[in-house]
Amino acid sequence: MDYWKINRRIIIAGLLSILCLIGLSGCGVHPAIDTTSDNYTKTVKSADGVTVKIPDYPQRIVTLTSAYDTVLLGLIDTSRIAAISSLVKYEGYSMEWQKAKQVKTQLYSYPFEKIVKLKPDLVLAPEYTSKDVIDALRGMGIPTVVVNSGKTVESTIKNIETMAYLVGEPEKGDYYSRKIRAEIDWLQNQVNNIPDDKRRSVLFVSSMDGYTGTGSFFDDMSHYMGIRNAPSYRGYPPRISFTDERVIDMNPDYLLIPAYQTMDKGLEERFLHTPAFQSMKAMRNNHVMPVRAAYLYTSNQHIGEAMIEIVKIVYPEYIQADSIPKKF
Repeated sequence: MDYWKINRRIIIAGLLSILCLIGLSGCGVHPAIDTTSDNYTKTVKSADGVTVKIPDYPQRIVTLTSAYDTVLLGLIDTSRIAAISSLVKYEGYSMEWQKAKQVKTQLYSYPFEKIVKLKPDLVLAPEYTSKDVIDALRGMGIPTVVVNSGKTVESTIKNIETMAYLVGEPEKGDYYSRKIRAEIDWLQNQVNNIPDDKRRSVLFVSSMDGYTGTGSFFDDMSHYMGIRNAPSYRGYPPRISFTDERVIDMNPDYLLIPAYQTMDKGLEERFLHTPAFQSMKAMRNNHVMPVRAAYLYTSNQHIGEAMIEIVKIVYPEYIQADSIPKKF
């Protein structure tokens, strides 16, 4: 009997939690938005195939990833952002960190009730967001649009244009598209003159093991930068772990370690103090370089700038920095 009572309580508690999640009255969560009003006149196709009605010019926008926050900060005034990830306020993490500090409400995670209480009139969610969360937000009347994250340089440009349209700033999207393409053209003119036997291999290490390998975002960036991404250059498959043996086999000319305020301590300890690594070219030539994390994780409007900065590190003698384009 006691066993049944305990399990019955668990079942009842679970059902109450589910009812609260979908917003039934009495749980402190009520429908936040009336999308039947005249303000909701734009109809868009979300990346998950759902048609969503959104405002022409949303005023309380929330994204469910810090990566989109950086894009958003470049597109609109901070008064139109209801909340922002706490990560974006760090200089090492985002190139929009100064503007991010103007947003009062910051998020350390994305709990459902917290998002609802913000009363957003538009939520932008990456494609890996749980379907249950997206359905629950839409069930509360909150316009929620899934936007595919940028996994290549080209898809990043498309992503920026899409977000610009969704927030009512298509001209800003066009501007960033022109800017990135002008920076890429300039970069290509610089690196295309580098002889093949002078091309250098680079290993970008990350706390997310395998994140920068074959087929990764950084791998795509490397084609524009004229560098050889060490894992793909050596023929390793995607998402493979960078074991000590594989790192030694890659033997890169440059080793890039993400830096936030300082170099990532765990990676610094591993690569600077492992005896087996000391014979690698990057070690012998003092080419273990801390690079601002915002440059390495940059699927946003600063992708062109980021690639230029990385190339300036790897090919300093080939880059005419005084000719970098300033107007777009």
